[in-house]
Amino acid sequence: MIMVDSNVLSAMARLRIALKTLEADLGMKDLSPAELDALAATVQLSESQVYFKAADLAKHPLLDQISRASKYRVIHSLEERGLLKMVTHEGRKRYILSTEDL
Repeated sequence: MIMVDSNVLSAMARLRIALKTLEADLGMKDLSPAELDALAATVQLSESQVYFKAADLAKHPLLDQISRASKYRVIHSLEERGLLKMVTHEGRKRYILSTEDL
């Protein structure tokens, strides 16, 4: 059994509560955990590059725990929700973070 300090558990609980509250405030409470992870990965990718491939997003460590097929379903779901936008960049299909609906 893992021994964890009660202060660490208390901090974790406060962070999870704050995160759930923030997600609700932003209107994201209907997103699945996989969609939330993919959105977080998208935001992180967008901080270093404007355009990215679906494969770049699928390789992100936040999505390691889901199957390859589920990764692409989640990407498609975020696109349908308007959070990701497919664009053509240098003749190739790429994605960008769409902040219009955030």
